[in-house]
Amino acid sequence: MDTMERLRAGTYLDAARASRGARPGKAPRGFRPVRAGLLLAVALLATIAGAQAAAAAEVTYLDHPAQIRHKGAVEWVRLNLGDTVREGDFIRTGMGGRVEVLIEPKRLFRVGQATEIELPDFSSKGGMKTRVNVLLGRMWANIGTPLKEAAGESFQVTTKTATVGIKGTRFGVDYDKAQDTSQVSVVEGVVAAMPPEVKGITEIEGPREIAPPQEISQTQWQVLVQRDQKVIIRAGQVPQVVPMTAEDKADEWIAFNMQRDQAQGAR
Repeated sequence: MDTMERLRAGTYLDAARASRGARPGKAPRGFRPVRAGLLLAVALLATIAGAQAAAAAEVTYLDHPAQIRHKGAVEWVRLNLGDTVREGDFIRTGMGGRVEVLIEPKRLFRVGQATEIELPDFSSKGGMKTRVNVLLGRMWANIGTPLKEAAGESFQVTTKTATVGIKGTRFGVDYDKAQDTSQVSVVEGVVAAMPPEVKGITEIEGPREIAPPQEISQTQWQVLVQRDQKVIIRAGQVPQVVPMTAEDKADEWIAFNMQRDQAQGAR
């Protein structure tokens, strides 16, 4: 007799006993295996649900003030260490605020002070697919393991003036809303920067010389930024890739991230 047959038989027998005045709550013979099976199924479902919850991105470092606005919500609420972050959420910080979000082991991003970001695409199911939209301020990404492009993995950072795509690297993106200017600083690996309209990352080529600033279409450029380089992106101009200076590396935000990456075992 299979499980469903036992369940039906047990249910009918229980009903029959109840109609004959059997003591309530007494399990009929043949029903206990079904109950055990159901308990096992519930335990398995709880385990699966727990694994899915564990896969959600988690706040692993936090300096206040910092708040989160969940997808579909109107109110901002206080962000706490250990909170989960999901697709569609917004994070913002005040002066002195910092947030670190662990997506997967060795894959994380950080939000600097006086910053607001949006997570329009944010999933780890079937491989990481993340897009961070920097609305204002500074963020940092540490993707310590290469993306599996064949599995559809992707990580992009967007601002109003640029889209930045990577394969595996450590870099920072700053967006100055008042000046409508983006800056990308790379300390490891290589990133491709392009206009914000571009949705995908084309094949990464070797370095190429960048022409002097001039008025151009927003779809005419794509540049590579390599280790110890930075690029400043202004709307309507060809971006300029230049070496990072000692002053750049001494920047408090960049220095903080490099030190924290090193402490966490970044390569």
